[in-house]
Amino acid sequence: MMNNRFEHRKGMLITAIALVLLTAVLSGTAAGYFITAGNRAALFLSLVVLAAVPAAAFVLYRQMIFPYYRRLEDANLELHLKQEELLDVKDDLFIKFLGIYDVNYAANSPRLFMNRMKDVADVTARVMEAEACLIFLYDKKKDELVLEASNKDRVEELKNVRIPLGEGIEGWVGRRLEPLMLKDLRNDARFREIADLNLSRYQSVYCLPLYVYSNGALVGVMEVFYTKARSFTDEEINFFTTLSGIISTTVQNEQMQVELRKMNLELEQWVSEKTEELRASEERYRTLVENACESIFVIAENGDIVFANEQAAHLTGRQKYDLLHKNLFELFVDPSEPRELLGEAAQGRRSVRIGDLRKNDGSVVPVEVSAVGLSLLGKRFIQSVVRDMSSRLRLEKLLQEKENELALLRSKQDR
Repeated sequence: MMNNRFEHRKGMLITAIALVLLTAVLSGTAAGYFITAGNRAALFLSLVVLAAVPAAAFVLYRQMIFPYYRRLEDANLELHLKQEELLDVKDDLFIKFLGIYDVNYAANSPRLFMNRMKDVADVTARVMEAEACLIFLYDKKKDELVLEASNKDRVEELKNVRIPLGEGIEGWVGRRLEPLMLKDLRNDARFREIADLNLSRYQSVYCLPLYVYSNGALVGVMEVFYTKARSFTDEEINFFTTLSGIISTTVQNEQMQVELRKMNLELEQWVSEKTEELRASEERYRTLVENACESIFVIAENGDIVFANEQAAHLTGRQKYDLLHKNLFELFVDPSEPRELLGEAAQGRRSVRIGDLRKNDGSVVPVEVSAVGLSLLGKRFIQSVVRDMSSRLRLEKLLQEKENELALLRSKQDR
């Protein structure tokens, strides 16, 4: 609409200028012709028209050219002001962008968490042009906000400032999870003075919750203070909201890392205790087994010997390290007997078999073999106890012979 009007006025102005110039040219041509022809009346009329041309040009200038020129100057001035305003906005946005970069760098630097939050408070106060910036973290166990950082004072000197959730401006924001902007905080009913902070010296405040939307967790509250009444632009609101998102994620990550370190420490302690218990248990087991009067083997489910005590080495006539390279089946005359034994033990049953064990020198010893499942370091093994039955069989044979002799004597007496 404005472009059509502009083009229409420009067309009228060009047409008027062309008409004035055409009139001047025609009047001058007519005057020269009439001078040559000697027509004084027509010459006078031509001169009058020619003299009227400057007056018409002046009127055209005052009525059309000059206002058009003024409007053009006004438009140029307005455009210049708009450009200046855009440059200011651009500079402000660039400063805000640098502020976001600085806050993100400070929040994720390798420094201690408390020092990082102090850097964040310093950068936020500088970019927001605030006199003070406070960062509170939420203590879920006590349902309180605890002062973590300030750009003004050292937190160590503030005697552990705590605000119950729901009390004061900070507690209200933390409870409602809503931002709060006050031009005159001292006249607001929610304002509460905090010992050692002297917040009554400030007039305006912008308080924002530190809230992780992904899991609905409140991690704290952040606020900036001004000594004079202050209204906040959309750019400042967006900037402060972006900062709160960065800090919320950083605080939650730090809390998760602290919890993870605590869990790792507890896990390491638990593993250390269990390892010590296992070592002590293994030592007791080894002591009992080594001092046992019976031959004890610890074997894998396929029959490979992984441990043998001194009595086992004495029974087989081999050294202990030689037994560790053997399979239990190799020690018996009939390998099927221990194979059945191990199969039953692997199924969780205790089994006993009688068999013949071949010693290293080739002699054969009758033995009784028992087996039971065993769990060591999370792996399944089988513990086998091998008893030498030679003495028992000799006693049984001698007893049988004596019983036969007694039976023979009784039969003679009966005759």
